[in-house]
Amino acid sequence: MDATHADSSSAPPTAGTVARLTRRTTLGFLLVGASGLIAACTGGGNSQPAATSAPAKPTEAPAAKPAATTAPAGAAQPAASAAPAAQSSAAAGGNPSYYPANYNEIVDASKKEQKLVVYSIMSKANWAPVVEEFKKKYSWIEIDAPDMDSATLFDRYYTESAGNTRTADMVMTSTPDSWQEFQKRGEVQVYKSAEDDKVPGWSKLGNGIYTVSSDPMVIIYNKKLLQNPPKKMADLADMATRNAGMFTPGKITTYEENNGTGFAGNWFWAKKQGQAKAFEILSAIGKTKPKLESSAGRMVDATIAGETLVGYFVSAISVLPKFPAANEILGWNMIEDGTPLIVRGQAITKRAQSPNSAKLLLDFILSSTGQLAWSKGGLTAYRDDVKDQAEIHLAKFTGQIGQDNLLPFSFDPDIADKAKTDDFRAKLASALGR
Repeated sequence: MDATHADSSSAPPTAGTVARLTRRTTLGFLLVGASGLIAACTGGGNSQPAATSAPAKPTEAPAAKPAATTAPAGAAQPAASAAPAAQSSAAAGGNPSYYPANYNEIVDASKKEQKLVVYSIMSKANWAPVVEEFKKKYSWIEIDAPDMDSATLFDRYYTESAGNTRTADMVMTSTPDSWQEFQKRGEVQVYKSAEDDKVPGWSKLGNGIYTVSSDPMVIIYNKKLLQNPPKKMADLADMATRNAGMFTPGKITTYEENNGTGFAGNWFWAKKQGQAKAFEILSAIGKTKPKLESSAGRMVDATIAGETLVGYFVSAISVLPKFPAANEILGWNMIEDGTPLIVRGQAITKRAQSPNSAKLLLDFILSSTGQLAWSKGGLTAYRDDVKDQAEIHLAKFTGQIGQDNLLPFSFDPDIADKAKTDDFRAKLASALGR
């Protein structure tokens, strides 16, 4: 996910412009609960979206594929966008004044649609505050958002589409290789959000593909059982080598190599290190026969229970909501030699049967209210205009370890190259002792 994008107006600010986390701020966060974790954004838009009629059930794949914008280059690290001018007051109809004049056509059209089906990799707990806030604005829209695996989400969509059965109106996931294939097949229904000019350039992954949240993959550990936790992957490799008996077998946990999120985390971390160095470190850890999981939730639960001592590349959305309840037992660190940053994309699908409801949800998610709602659900928001209202913000992560050590998922063309990913996956499996 690396491609190239960004003009000077959308380039993220340097790390020096971002507020830094103090020890007090970090400690304060750990004592706050799952209610409020991040948000922030920029600019002002004047796009003119129009209501969309739900398509008849398609009988063949769309021929025309949308022209995708290029994604941010790996060097363009995500940072909070510059703060916009004070939020405009609501215009007639309850919409922000910067929304297009015909926006209520979308609202009215959504009232004639069925429930809104969203295929996502977020849990019901993550979704709960978002659904609550969204329904305050659009009470008639029912959201059906099953928690799915990143590896199978798109496969299910393709299978249902081929069978002309009801499928997702929106997809929300983090796998950059799958997103690029989705674009290539022409399955994105391109929609320019009414919030488009309010979000930073790096968060626009492709034409019609926007970012839900930007969540770090962290090191977790059991405070009772591991008093000197690693702060770097190199530290963990050294600990595993010097204290093999302590960590063998299965006392270190991480994603299995076939998990899409875990694979991408390893991929972008290895790109920073260089593959030779990366696999030297991963192989040292792999000698302990790590406990490999398909979900971050199981890693967190195992670490709290003491079944594992430490986990790495663990999605923060499964970690942060555990506080403050787990504060005495569970600890976590950003990874100082490279913290992968999960950039969760979202898009409306070509086969959407509730396209107007989908537009309303996409705009809501990008809005300041939507970003705050996701932060309450455990995701990391990135809009700058809510930075002071969120307990944790992307800017604070950047300040904590430095912008160069945040490794965002991007539309890297190499990760869409099957030969290269097959080779990397084989090396990763070998390093993990498979």
